[in-house]
Amino acid sequence: MSTRRTEYICGHNTRSESRNCTGHSSSTPPTNVRYEYGPLVVRIHNRDLGYSFWMDPAKRIYAAYRVNEHGSPVWLKPRAAQPTKPSGHTLHTHSDTIDTGERKSIFGFPARRVLTKTRQLRDSQLLNQSECDGWYIDPPAAWLNLYPPKPGTFCVVSLTSSGTRDDFKFTETGTRETGFLLESRRTHRSFFVDDGGNPTFRETLAQEEVTEFSESPLNAGLFVPPREFQRVPHLPDRARYTSKDHMRLRWEMMKDWFSLRGRIRSFAPSNVR
Repeated sequence: MSTRRTEYICGHNTRSESRNCTGHSSSTPPTNVRYEYGPLVVRIHNRDLGYSFWMDPAKRIYAAYRVNEHGSPVWLKPRAAQPTKPSGHTLHTHSDTIDTGERKSIFGFPARRVLTKTRQLRDSQLLNQSECDGWYIDPPAAWLNLYPPKPGTFCVVSLTSSGTRDDFKFTETGTRETGFLLESRRTHRSFFVDDGGNPTFRETLAQEEVTEFSESPLNAGLFVPPREFQRVPHLPDRARYTSKDHMRLRWEMMKDWFSLRGRIRSFAPSNVR
């Protein structure tokens, strides 16, 4: 299954363009898979305006909602955390980061090859293991502007099928890679017991490659919907809200319908790489 995504970063604003892809096969394991690609969908997170936009360029429509500092809709109230009981088990994740010492030039930047191997165990039982074989460059200025370096943190909440909570342990060897990933090959194996009680595993492989890279200035108009596009509550092919959330969204649209149009027209921040 092959997909392509285009990302734009200007200051603290981002734009992502992609198409959904689904595969269909009448046999198991799948053979002669038929792939279907959906329409081009554009997602914009405009931190200057405090809005997220979803656009369907072919239908010339867009959906918009105000967001908080975490990017979530302001009208979507967070659910209260429910207390959970400890399960008595420990979920241990260990990662190994290995700089192979191999170097090459990608887009004129010196790139380094780094292997990251991760395995996860619940008590002494191996649940999954993965490996990322990647080529990294030092983060570009635009990426650092959006994601400034922070002390390493790792947070995981693990709930069992019974609703209890595992304790969590994280260990690592090597220096964690924080560069900008240009090429990668990822292998992931999940271990489980089949219906017959036999231990088995499932393996997936994913490859990613940056095929075009530019640090040219961007037009501010990329980060707002075109004026001639019509605003709708949600895009037709996107997940729909519950009745309660849909009413809240409608109310939000009524409150900011005219003010948002005016802010889009006047949006003209300086071009930032």
